[in-house]
Amino acid sequence: MYRYLFIIIIIAGFVIAGCAPERNDEFSLPPTPEDPAFSVEMVQGDSNRFVIRDLSEGSFQRFWNLPGGTPKTSMKSLDTVLYAKKGEFEITLYVSKSNGSGTPSSSTKVIIVKDAPQSCNPKLALLTGDCGPGGKCWTFSRAPGAVKVGPTYDDFSWYTSPADGLQAAQYDDGYCFTFENLVFQNKNNGASVDPWDGYKVIPYDPGVVDFIFLAGTGIGGRDQLLIPDDQFMGVWDSDNLLDIVSLTETELIVRARQRDPNGVPLAQGWFEQVFVVQ
Repeated sequence: MYRYLFIIIIIAGFVIAGCAPERNDEFSLPPTPEDPAFSVEMVQGDSNRFVIRDLSEGSFQRFWNLPGGTPKTSMKSLDTVLYAKKGEFEITLYVSKSNGSGTPSSSTKVIIVKDAPQSCNPKLALLTGDCGPGGKCWTFSRAPGAVKVGPTYDDFSWYTSPADGLQAAQYDDGYCFTFENLVFQNKNNGASVDPWDGYKVIPYDPGVVDFIFLAGTGIGGRDQLLIPDDQFMGVWDSDNLLDIVSLTETELIVRARQRDPNGVPLAQGWFEQVFVVQ
């Protein structure tokens, strides 16, 4: 009996030894990369603009998070960001290394002591009704192509609205700009079309807010309109930073990214919207 027990113990020992994992002392994870280095310099003579520069070495991919700024994000090694409103804002740089060993980040804060100055100019005069106290309101054109949608800035192949192709609740909305105190108001008669819920008309009070006119900051050097993150002009899933494609006495054409319900711009999706004087 003891002889059989001894044999079983020996066999069990071989089984345990055979299941033991192999050890490779030559394998080790790459070291965690250092936090990225970057610089932030105020543009001379303009306390609302800053030049941001990635100083880290061996960057594989970079991502700037710039809440409150224009642009909101960037992937450039060198860029300029505008803070149109006074306050404290955080700048964060995320950098991935080519060895895939992690995505460290660094942050700093800038303090803006005053709002970006605005003065009446010919373009603001067209937008706001000669910068007068009554302001100027714009509404959707009823012509074909009042709303176009496509994957990129110049490609609107996804959708083009036909003549009178929008909902009645969209045609009665007015988007009003007043030069005094730079006021923007979405006069929607108490309801707006919700694109995230089957394009239903729902009660909504957007309130009265401010806007910023940005000269030459858009794609191709176009001027831009900046309204608060929780606001929209035209369709609700259009971003709050709009490039002005054309602005005349009677017509306003803008382009903006498509965004999700949380206000985050999508990787693909652009709107072009055409407005006429209300």
